[in-house]
Amino acid sequence: MTNNITSNSFRIIIISDTHGVMHEKIYNLIEASDYVIHAGDILDESILLNIEKMCSKLFAVNGNNDFYPTLNDTEQINTPLGDIVVTHGHKHYPDYHDSLRKTFPDALAIIYGHTHHHIIDTARRPYIINPGAAGNTRTQGGSSCAILNVNNNNLSIQLSKFNYEHHT
Repeated sequence: MTNNITSNSFRIIIISDTHGVMHEKIYNLIEASDYVIHAGDILDESILLNIEKMCSKLFAVNGNNDFYPTLNDTEQINTPLGDIVVTHGHKHYPDYHDSLRKTFPDALAIIYGHTHHHIIDTARRPYIINPGAAGNTRTQGGSSCAILNVNNNNLSIQLSKFNYEHHT
């Protein structure tokens, strides 16, 4: 399935590894006009259903702990800046970034999860983004997500990290 974002200005909230729980402050970041990417290890379909009610469109893939027949292992999102590829990443161990770049060399960005370690690698294209864990499992000190902003074809990526004291 091919997915399209046709606007030259948009925002994507990028999450992964909720493992059945998503931090309430990440839910609070999502606005009606946003796109949301979930890079797998969802473990509770209600998380996807809640996100779908809150945003413009949700793109999600199965993680190594997910078995949702409606989700693929990889999704490609076409944007005016280039393609964004979403995969959980577990099949790219141990050299994740090298393997992902070799597998999807023409992408603008590759989103993956699995490691629970957040990283934004913009050293070269395709850019590699791992938002870390959005739930409360192995969060490396707090739940996190990445926010990809495109404004008039200018790209910026930031990480948001939250203490894991309160969860929904």
